[in-house]
Amino acid sequence: MKQRSRLSDATWTAFTEAIRFVVIPLVLVDLITRYYPQLDTAFMPNITTYIMFFGGMITASSALEVSNKPGSYRRLLFGLSTLAFVCMWIFVILGGGIATFAFGPYFVRFDISKIVYIMLFAVSLKAMLVFATFTSFRNTFEKEVKQARAAARPVQKRVPVKRKPAAKPRPSGPAFDSMSKVAYDVTSDEGVGSASPPPPPEPELARSYKMPTYKVCPICGAHSDVSEKVCRDCGAWF
Repeated sequence: MKQRSRLSDATWTAFTEAIRFVVIPLVLVDLITRYYPQLDTAFMPNITTYIMFFGGMITASSALEVSNKPGSYRRLLFGLSTLAFVCMWIFVILGGGIATFAFGPYFVRFDISKIVYIMLFAVSLKAMLVFATFTSFRNTFEKEVKQARAAARPVQKRVPVKRKPAAKPRPSGPAFDSMSKVAYDVTSDEGVGSASPPPPPEPELARSYKMPTYKVCPICGAHSDVSEKVCRDCGAWF
């Protein structure tokens, strides 16, 4: 329920309670004291003051009860206060249940105290309704309070935190890559800590040449066939 509607409900409640517990009782008491002055109770001399006081307290507590949300402790407190003031108002209006009426030489005494106590007990039973309303709406009221507090909190903008790059772990001993200018490469036990040397350039292929088709004798210099093993001229072995 919105705050504006609660204010209007509280105003209407105060108006109706003032009519019921202040205006109408004062009019009735004025008529009774004017036309029946013989009627007397324990509170009759100051009955107007009592009606205005307790009626005003009932009006104020009822308006405050309606202005608070169901499930709040304030509504529970003002609801119980309203019941207490209503019980006092009834007890004062009825004079505690004892009234006297004198008419000439006749004297009549009325004792309705038991009826008054029964009425007060019946009115006090409304306290159960007040407690039932409080317990039924308590969880809803707490959720609304939490939501209102969360909405009232200022929104904090999150500033992105610049994280520093993780530092590289330092080696515990001398590193091979700092000792050698050659890139570190593990190939074999003989080449630990250095890269294998680049392969030597391949030699250019020898120029092609024609195989000789004859043999030259080392003794006489005569030419012989390749298949021959003895020189024809001097008889030397090849």
